[in-house]
Amino acid sequence: MISVQEALSLVESAASVSFSENTNLENSLGKVLREKIYADRDYPPFHRATMDGFALKSEGFSENRIYSYTRELHAGESFQLENGEEAIRIMTGAPVPDGFDLVIKIEDSEDVGISNGKKQVRFRTEKSAPFSNIAIQGEDLKQDQEILKEGTFISASVLSLLSSLGKYSIQTSKLPRVRVISTGNEIVGPGEIPKPWQIRDSNSYSIRSLLQKYGIVPLSVTRAGDDPILLEKAVQEGLDSDLLILSGGVSMGNLDLVPKILKASGVKEIFHKVRIKPGKPIWFGKKNDQAVFGLPGNPFSVQVCFRIFVEAYLRKFLGLPSEKPIYLPFAGERKKKNKLTEFFPVSYETKDQTFLSEKKFNGSGDIRAGIFSDGLGVQFSDTETLKERDVLEFYPWT
Repeated sequence: MISVQEALSLVESAASVSFSENTNLENSLGKVLREKIYADRDYPPFHRATMDGFALKSEGFSENRIYSYTRELHAGESFQLENGEEAIRIMTGAPVPDGFDLVIKIEDSEDVGISNGKKQVRFRTEKSAPFSNIAIQGEDLKQDQEILKEGTFISASVLSLLSSLGKYSIQTSKLPRVRVISTGNEIVGPGEIPKPWQIRDSNSYSIRSLLQKYGIVPLSVTRAGDDPILLEKAVQEGLDSDLLILSGGVSMGNLDLVPKILKASGVKEIFHKVRIKPGKPIWFGKKNDQAVFGLPGNPFSVQVCFRIFVEAYLRKFLGLPSEKPIYLPFAGERKKKNKLTEFFPVSYETKDQTFLSEKKFNGSGDIRAGIFSDGLGVQFSDTETLKERDVLEFYPWT
């Protein structure tokens, strides 16, 4: 039986990075960038007013002086400075004309009438440093500067940036084709009335929802029970995918058929059983380029194993960097008597700072185990007791 870290290393080593594909910008949210992105020009591309006010020259500025102006400049407009112009009424986002290097905000101005057909204004401020209230051309980005690296997850803010850079189509990682199989004669669908010895299928729904974090919709979700013929047929069909995920049937019982059927189907075992709680019976293997996870059957085991191992595989497949945990102090005390690395549900708690507190549950079969938690805390195999304010390794659900 191997450690969690050994298992993670084997999972990541077995994962090959997916092909890239061209994606329209409007369809790129939640995908992974597979090219470097450079600025196509300076940003801002011109000296830009950062507030409504008046543009003028900083040299010779005086609050005792009366300035004349005739024009108003809005965002999206451009014109040259005319001879003799002392000031221009300017709006936020408008380009500051060449020759002017100061914007005085409207609150510091005072209209003083009209003279010779020109409006008159004076300013009640001594602030006249060059480029006050002006975003200088290129201060955010210089043309050809690298701004996004390959492997960037495309969030709403990244998508907005890509749009600003004129990237209407981009190269992204092609999503894996995934199939899901639930095993167990005791499993019935959520809409069915279970017999006293049956339970409803939650694992396939957990797996589907966890896949959605990466924008993945499985090609199929099959309930095969513990019938070896049906299970072998489902596995054979499932192996036409990039990733096959099974739940249940990987432990030591007579009807734990998954490892035998996978082996008979030509899937090479990479590991079976990890020193982890919950999820110790987890199975992982490959057939050519197809990866297969056999997750334990208990609901919380499925959630933990997916979060720690399947997500590690998906991140490598999609070209994302390996995940780094968050470290936060623990609130309370927690003891364990085994030599396994335990993952348990925790929630944020605010005292004088942010802590993580344990959410109590009754083992991996407790259907409430992960509910109302913010993620998973880790108690390592060699740590018998977690104490108040011990630093905890934390993996948020989202």
